[in-house]
Amino acid sequence: MSQAARNPHQHQTKKNREAGSNGDRKRKQFGGLLFLLIILATLFLMMWAIIHWMKGDDRLPLSKLVVMGERHFTTDDDIRHAILALGSPGSFMKQDVNVFQQQIERLPWIKQVSVRKQWPDELKIHLVEYVPIARWNDFYLLDNEGKIFSVPLTRLGNRAPMLLYGPEGTEHDLLKGYRAINPILASNNFRLKMAQMSARHSWQLVLDNDVRLELGRNDHIERLQRFIELYPLLEKQPDNNKKLNYIDLRYDTGVAVGWSSILSNHPDSHQQQIQAKQP
Repeated sequence: MSQAARNPHQHQTKKNREAGSNGDRKRKQFGGLLFLLIILATLFLMMWAIIHWMKGDDRLPLSKLVVMGERHFTTDDDIRHAILALGSPGSFMKQDVNVFQQQIERLPWIKQVSVRKQWPDELKIHLVEYVPIARWNDFYLLDNEGKIFSVPLTRLGNRAPMLLYGPEGTEHDLLKGYRAINPILASNNFRLKMAQMSARHSWQLVLDNDVRLELGRNDHIERLQRFIELYPLLEKQPDNNKKLNYIDLRYDTGVAVGWSSILSNHPDSHQQQIQAKQP
């Protein structure tokens, strides 16, 4: 006869103890899980209450403004006025920085803006401005990529002395031509003051000594080289009372030269036609 058969009461008692132990373990696990859920719920409610409190307009207001980046045209007042145009800046937690970014990007000379908040009350703004290389049709500016933008002329100073003129939509053609022409002139000690292209794509240049060059529609580089070769001869003209006014290079085998009197300062008071083939 087995031990279990001889002691049935003892065997049943053991099984009851094991069942009771498992039940206690499950109750403890359930109690621990319930306690954890209570703690998490309490923390969530506390965080929700804190965030709700912080979102109040009178809590943690954005009161400091830091503007970074290389600036030539943008003032602190420009940024401040752009932000205040949206109304009260609001609280740190409530305000959307994307709204500020879109508002500042409306300034016509701003190329790029990034805005971020820094705890607890600071707004940091990083600006990138367009860099002008020329004035376009007097009232606008061009950057290196041909982008047209505007800046109050009182802030421009002498940052874009080069003048470009042309019909609407020709800014990229003018910029391309300028990049081809200007290095040739600069390497020969000439400084370009103005370049203009007509509706028929005829080019006219003005140097910083106010001499006007008519290049026409074609063969701009070849005609420019002809001017460079001819100019030293024109400078040696014996009449000191005359000033070189313009050179028309639109001829196949020569040029037309216009002189003005230094005393009268009337353009085209004398014109000399040179039709001899250039060497």
